[in-house]
Amino acid sequence: MFTRIRTAVVACAAGAVLTAGVAVVATATPAMAYGKANWQLTFAGTANLPSTGNSFGFWGWCDLAGGVASGNSGDCQIAQYVHAPAGGGFTCHENIDLTAWTTTTGTGTFVLSGSVAVVPVSVTDLCLGLFPGSSPFAGVNSTIPAVPGHHDLGVGNLIPGAVGVYNATVTQVP
Repeated sequence: MFTRIRTAVVACAAGAVLTAGVAVVATATPAMAYGKANWQLTFAGTANLPSTGNSFGFWGWCDLAGGVASGNSGDCQIAQYVHAPAGGGFTCHENIDLTAWTTTTGTGTFVLSGSVAVVPVSVTDLCLGLFPGSSPFAGVNSTIPAVPGHHDLGVGNLIPGAVGVYNATVTQVP
Protein backbone atom coordinates (compact mmCIF):
# COMPACT_ATOMS: atom_id res chain seq x y z
CA MET A 1 0.00 0.00 0.00
CA PHE A 2 2.78 2.46 0.88
CA THR A 3 4.41 1.73 -2.48
CA ARG A 4 1.22 2.80 -4.28
CA ILE A 5 1.02 5.99 -2.23
CA ARG A 6 4.71 6.78 -2.86
CA THR A 7 4.21 6.14 -6.60
CA ALA A 8 1.16 8.43 -6.63
CA VAL A 9 3.07 11.17 -4.78
CA VAL A 10 6.02 10.94 -7.19
CA ALA A 11 3.66 11.01 -10.18
CA CYS A 12 1.85 14.07 -8.77
CA ALA A 13 5.15 15.83 -8.09
CA ALA A 14 6.38 15.09 -11.63
CA GLY A 15 3.09 16.41 -13.03
CA ALA A 16 3.41 19.59 -10.95
CA VAL A 17 6.97 20.17 -12.20
CA LEU A 18 5.87 19.61 -15.81
CA THR A 19 2.91 21.98 -15.36
CA ALA A 20 5.13 24.64 -13.79
CA GLY A 21 7.63 24.29 -16.64
CA VAL A 22 4.92 24.70 -19.26
CA ALA A 23 3.55 27.74 -17.41
CA VAL A 24 7.00 29.38 -17.34
CA VAL A 25 7.50 28.80 -21.08
CA ALA A 26 3.99 30.07 -21.86
CA THR A 27 4.48 33.28 -19.87
CA ALA A 28 7.99 33.84 -21.18
CA THR A 29 6.91 33.64 -24.84
CA PRO A 30 5.32 36.91 -26.01
CA ALA A 31 2.27 36.79 -28.25
CA MET A 32 3.17 38.67 -31.41
CA ALA A 33 0.42 37.79 -33.84
CA TYR A 34 0.45 41.37 -35.13
CA GLY A 35 4.14 42.13 -34.70
CA LYS A 36 5.68 44.23 -31.97
CA ALA A 37 3.17 46.73 -30.61
CA ASN A 38 4.10 50.40 -30.85
CA TRP A 39 1.12 51.58 -28.80
CA GLN A 40 -1.04 50.00 -26.12
CA LEU A 41 -4.41 51.54 -25.32
CA THR A 42 -6.79 50.69 -22.49
CA PHE A 43 -10.13 52.37 -22.01
CA ALA A 44 -13.34 52.15 -20.03
CA GLY A 45 -16.51 54.12 -19.62
CA THR A 46 -19.89 53.90 -17.92
CA ALA A 47 -22.79 56.29 -18.20
CA ASN A 48 -26.49 56.80 -18.06
CA LEU A 49 -28.82 58.94 -20.11
CA PRO A 50 -31.20 60.64 -17.64
CA SER A 51 -33.60 61.59 -20.44
CA THR A 52 -34.23 57.94 -21.41
CA GLY A 53 -33.22 55.89 -18.36
CA ASN A 54 -30.78 53.90 -20.52
CA SER A 55 -27.28 53.10 -19.29
CA PHE A 56 -24.25 51.74 -21.04
CA GLY A 57 -20.66 50.77 -20.46
CA PHE A 58 -17.59 49.56 -22.26
CA TRP A 59 -14.05 48.49 -21.51
CA GLY A 60 -11.25 47.19 -23.66
CA TRP A 61 -7.73 47.38 -24.98
CA CYS A 62 -5.87 47.75 -28.28
CA ASP A 63 -2.34 46.96 -29.45
CA LEU A 64 -1.28 48.99 -32.48
CA ALA A 65 1.70 47.77 -34.54
CA GLY A 66 3.58 48.63 -37.69
CA GLY A 67 4.87 52.13 -36.91
CA VAL A 68 4.90 55.07 -34.51
CA ALA A 69 2.65 57.64 -36.25
CA SER A 70 0.73 55.07 -38.31
CA GLY A 71 0.69 51.35 -38.85
CA ASN A 72 -0.80 48.48 -40.76
CA SER A 73 -1.84 46.01 -38.06
CA GLY A 74 -3.32 45.71 -34.61
CA ASP A 75 -5.83 44.04 -32.37
CA CYS A 76 -8.59 45.36 -30.11
CA GLN A 77 -10.85 43.53 -27.66
CA ILE A 78 -13.90 45.43 -26.45
CA ALA A 79 -16.84 44.45 -24.21
CA GLN A 80 -19.98 46.60 -24.24
CA TYR A 81 -23.37 46.61 -22.58
CA VAL A 82 -26.58 48.60 -22.78
CA HIS A 83 -29.31 48.46 -20.12
CA ALA A 84 -32.71 49.84 -20.90
CA PRO A 85 -35.82 50.34 -18.75
CA ALA A 86 -38.11 47.33 -18.44
CA GLY A 87 -35.25 44.86 -18.98
CA GLY A 88 -34.20 45.77 -22.52
CA GLY A 89 -30.59 45.92 -23.62
CA PHE A 90 -27.71 43.66 -24.57
CA THR A 91 -24.13 42.67 -23.80
CA CYS A 92 -21.53 41.92 -26.48
CA HIS A 93 -17.85 41.38 -27.21
CA GLU A 94 -15.96 42.72 -30.24
CA ASN A 95 -12.80 41.13 -31.59
CA ILE A 96 -11.33 43.82 -33.87
CA ASP A 97 -8.65 43.04 -36.45
CA LEU A 98 -7.00 46.32 -37.46
CA THR A 99 -5.62 46.65 -40.98
CA ALA A 100 -4.54 50.30 -40.64
CA TRP A 101 -4.32 53.03 -38.02
CA THR A 102 -2.95 56.53 -37.88
CA THR A 103 -2.53 59.43 -35.51
CA THR A 104 -4.09 62.63 -36.73
CA THR A 105 -2.87 66.15 -36.25
CA GLY A 106 -6.37 67.62 -36.52
CA THR A 107 -8.03 65.59 -33.77
CA GLY A 108 -4.87 64.30 -32.07
CA THR A 109 -6.48 60.87 -31.75
CA PHE A 110 -6.03 57.38 -33.15
CA VAL A 111 -8.04 56.74 -36.32
CA LEU A 112 -8.68 53.05 -37.05
CA SER A 113 -9.60 50.78 -39.98
CA GLY A 114 -10.33 47.05 -39.94
CA SER A 115 -13.01 44.44 -39.41
CA VAL A 116 -14.96 43.17 -36.40
CA ALA A 117 -16.30 39.80 -35.23
CA VAL A 118 -19.09 40.14 -32.61
CA VAL A 119 -20.17 37.62 -29.97
CA PRO A 120 -23.01 36.83 -29.71
CA VAL A 121 -23.67 37.15 -33.43
CA SER A 122 -27.35 37.86 -32.74
CA VAL A 123 -26.51 41.40 -31.48
CA THR A 124 -23.95 42.27 -34.18
CA ASP A 125 -25.86 45.29 -35.53
CA LEU A 126 -26.56 46.67 -32.04
CA CYS A 127 -22.97 46.16 -30.89
CA LEU A 128 -21.42 47.68 -34.02
CA GLY A 129 -23.82 50.61 -33.64
CA LEU A 130 -21.94 51.63 -30.50
CA PHE A 131 -18.49 51.25 -32.08
CA PRO A 132 -17.19 51.32 -34.80
CA GLY A 133 -20.44 51.59 -36.78
CA SER A 134 -19.96 48.78 -39.32
CA SER A 135 -17.69 45.95 -40.36
CA PRO A 136 -15.49 46.37 -42.23
CA PHE A 137 -14.82 49.99 -41.26
CA ALA A 138 -12.34 52.67 -42.33
CA GLY A 139 -11.16 55.95 -40.84
CA VAL A 140 -13.10 55.70 -37.56
CA ASN A 141 -11.99 58.14 -34.87
CA SER A 142 -11.36 56.20 -31.66
CA THR A 143 -11.59 59.43 -29.58
CA ILE A 144 -8.49 58.18 -27.71
CA PRO A 145 -5.68 60.78 -27.65
CA ALA A 146 -2.47 59.83 -29.48
CA VAL A 147 -0.47 61.05 -26.48
CA PRO A 148 1.00 58.84 -23.73
CA GLY A 149 -0.68 59.18 -20.34
CA HIS A 150 -3.95 58.72 -18.49
CA HIS A 151 -6.81 60.74 -19.98
CA ASP A 152 -10.19 61.67 -18.51
CA LEU A 153 -12.19 62.09 -21.72
CA GLY A 154 -15.62 62.92 -20.28
CA VAL A 155 -18.48 60.70 -21.39
CA GLY A 156 -20.56 63.79 -22.27
CA ASN A 157 -18.06 64.45 -25.07
CA LEU A 158 -18.77 60.97 -26.43
CA ILE A 159 -22.57 61.09 -26.18
CA PRO A 160 -24.20 64.47 -25.47
CA GLY A 161 -26.47 64.37 -22.42
CA ALA A 162 -24.76 61.30 -20.92
CA VAL A 163 -23.59 61.40 -17.31
CA GLY A 164 -20.66 59.19 -16.28
CA VAL A 165 -16.96 58.61 -16.89
CA TYR A 166 -14.74 57.79 -19.87
CA ASN A 167 -11.03 57.18 -19.27
CA ALA A 168 -8.16 55.96 -21.41
CA THR A 169 -4.56 55.07 -20.71
CA VAL A 170 -2.16 55.35 -23.64
CA THR A 171 1.32 53.83 -23.59
CA GLN A 172 3.91 54.15 -26.33
CA VAL A 173 5.96 50.96 -26.37
CA PRO A 174 9.71 51.59 -26.81
